[in-house]
Amino acid sequence: MLQVKISTAQLNNNIFYNPIAINKSDSGKFEFSAHILNYMRNTEYFNKIELGRTLFGVQFHPNFSYQPSPNIKIQAGLFLRSDFGGEQYFTQAIPTFTVKTKYHNLEMLFGTLEGASNHQMIEPLFDIARTIENRIENGFQLKYNNEKTFFDSWINWEKFIERGTPHKEKFTAGVNFTKSLFNPNKKFDLQGICQGMLSHAGGQIDADTVDPLTMQANYTLGAKAIYKVNKKTSVAVDAYFLGYKDTGDSTFIPFNQGSAVYSSISYQNRQFQFMLSYFLSNDFIAPRGTAIYQSQSIDNPKHFETTRQLVIPRIIYHTDLFNQLKMSARFEPVYDLEKRFFDYSYSFYLSYNINKKLN
Repeated sequence: MLQVKISTAQLNNNIFYNPIAINKSDSGKFEFSAHILNYMRNTEYFNKIELGRTLFGVQFHPNFSYQPSPNIKIQAGLFLRSDFGGEQYFTQAIPTFTVKTKYHNLEMLFGTLEGASNHQMIEPLFDIARTIENRIENGFQLKYNNEKTFFDSWINWEKFIERGTPHKEKFTAGVNFTKSLFNPNKKFDLQGICQGMLSHAGGQIDADTVDPLTMQANYTLGAKAIYKVNKKTSVAVDAYFLGYKDTGDSTFIPFNQGSAVYSSISYQNRQFQFMLSYFLSNDFIAPRGTAIYQSQSIDNPKHFETTRQLVIPRIIYHTDLFNQLKMSARFEPVYDLEKRFFDYSYSFYLSYNINKKLN
């Protein structure tokens, strides 16, 4: 399995990463791989922005791949998701197909992407629950990754339309560029971070006369300082300025731009991560972001809160149980300083990867 050389995410989400590895020595070989994710995410939320719910189930994604040359890999599979207690046994059954090329540290994917948490976006811009509910992304992706640079740009085509289709085409485009200013292998590292996302619903050939054209953009500029106490322990401080801009036709949302600041301090050793985050926003919306950070309610779209001010302490335990078997348990309280209201969430994940050469 290919390892990410530079980590840009605030939280330790390695349990969700599942990139497609290309090794020159595997040229001409067939391979079977499978990723299994058991999840239980419970948000005990009683606020007006997001009401709590429970996601409890399993994902199974088997793949067959062939590497015709040292720099190209073709992979096809079937993504299955089953939510326990659902009306149907399979909540999702999605065929997947990817062509990936690699030249030195530059990678290009066409088809099913290395998506969701693999993008390593910050939480206000990208919801961790999308790893459960919207894990499969299809489109185009360009990546560059070495010891000092992480670059990921992609377009996820979410809704295709024909002429006269009664809904609009939809896609999301994003970019994550992170650069280490020092040697990341030394005790101290400073990273500059630039992220952006564009969410679009529109088109010229649809028959939808109700929903407006939407073009919602988010961006963030930030920095992250990391001090490595030893090989097992590190302390990190990061801070971000976030922006929101809507250039579409919607008149339903009473504002078309907003901003936010987001900062955290964290302590991490081999198995535990303790983090304290602070979030302050004014008229901020991120369509693909975690709902608790938004100024618009996910449950009642007519409800808006101009100012959001949250304090989020977290305790995360992660460990490798056996070969390729990983576990992560999380407790994440949320305190709303504006409403003086306390909520919390907890989650448990178990991930297993299978990789076997067939010839």
